[in-house]
Amino acid sequence: MIEGFEYKGIWWLPDNPEEQIRGTLKFSPNEGAILDLDGAFNSHKNLEEMQNFPIILGVTVEGKEITLINCSETKCSTYTPGMKISSFYSRLVFKGIHFKKLEDIRFKNIFVHYSHLDDWVGISGFGISYGSQDNDEVVVKYKPQKPIEARVEDYKISIVIKNTYPTHTIVQKEASIKQTTYIKIEPPEEKPFGEYWNIMHNIKNFLSLGVRELVYPLTIEGTTEKNKQLIKDKPSYYPVVEMFYRVSDILETCEVPPFQMLFTFKDVQDRFGIFLRNWYEKAHLLKPTYNLYFGTLYNPHLYLESQFLSLTQAIESYHQRVYGGEYLSDEDYKVVYNSLVEVVKAMPQDTKGSLKDRLKEYLKYGNEFSLRTRLKEVVNDYGVLTTLFINNKDTFINDVVETRNYLTHYDEDSKPPSPVENYEILFQLIQNLRTIVEICLLKEAGFSLEETQALFSRNNYLKKNLFQVTKLHSI
Repeated sequence: MIEGFEYKGIWWLPDNPEEQIRGTLKFSPNEGAILDLDGAFNSHKNLEEMQNFPIILGVTVEGKEITLINCSETKCSTYTPGMKISSFYSRLVFKGIHFKKLEDIRFKNIFVHYSHLDDWVGISGFGISYGSQDNDEVVVKYKPQKPIEARVEDYKISIVIKNTYPTHTIVQKEASIKQTTYIKIEPPEEKPFGEYWNIMHNIKNFLSLGVRELVYPLTIEGTTEKNKQLIKDKPSYYPVVEMFYRVSDILETCEVPPFQMLFTFKDVQDRFGIFLRNWYEKAHLLKPTYNLYFGTLYNPHLYLESQFLSLTQAIESYHQRVYGGEYLSDEDYKVVYNSLVEVVKAMPQDTKGSLKDRLKEYLKYGNEFSLRTRLKEVVNDYGVLTTLFINNKDTFINDVVETRNYLTHYDEDSKPPSPVENYEILFQLIQNLRTIVEICLLKEAGFSLEETQALFSRNNYLKKNLFQVTKLHSI
């Protein structure tokens, strides 16, 4: 989990360093950063006017420099005449540097340690050997690992394994070596921190697809020219800047062993750069599909009905953007549309205008394939795979379409389909839909149909769950 912290110190605004106020900065990943001040900036202001500052600077009692970004005042009170307190919420915290202007926030590189990353990469430099029964010697060897590099646009993306080594004491009672895996993002020149966000987010999604669980940054750190230190007769030194922000989707997650993951780094290492580039380049085209799929992954407590609708939409949006799906060309349908609109206009005069407007709106999308057509085409294209978890394709497609229509309109006069009345069957449909979306995303990332089939076939944990889910539908 991301570690929280609390620092006491003094705080000021960049354009008024003389006005320094004592206060405490508290950070937790779920709540973000809160700065409680024993005073108020611009103390003469009206208490009802909450202030916003792009930057607040601070120094902790330990001497650590802090920069708070996008600060919104949440509280300002007067306890005794002339004595005020105030609180600010900060959306981003930089620890280890002072940025006096927003345009100064630029970085040479960023290192991100994601949850599950160590196990997903699966690389270790450790070698441990035990002696025989007569020789109880234990030998621990560690070999540093070289970075593994790939390129996405003009960024160099590397898997970097950092190490910490034992400290020496007069009487050595313990020795600890630890390795931690990071994703290093490095452009050819310094870039604003905001430009790293998109790549960080896409890498997070790529890892989440592989792990099949929520992935989020545990630590983010980087180097910047603003922190450059010149040391005589030695290379320049760049102290690390740590970054913190609220991660609202953090949940208590269990460790996921590699054999339970959909794919790991070892499955893509020969084409690591190709997979990352495919994923990044198609992020704009498949943005709705990404958002709908990962939205269910990052919000596991959604109602089953909401998960079902999101995954159904994910398949629809995928088919629309990859397959297309129109009965006529736009030009030919325009002729049909105009003719149909004239029919609507010719309806009896006492017909409500709202009904006419609704029919016109419906006709705008009348040229697009139905959900049934889209789902059938996707299922048929991946037929070899879908037979692993779908007993009867026609029954499955019919259940999905009828359930989607019912949950969308809630027609009281129609009988609810079985998945609405039986949550076990609805759960089964959700698992099937999720797997279909994953198959589609694996294809777009660069996996062939044969490779994808191998991923599912070797995964006994996934096969067991799919089998159990499928078995429900046959009861």
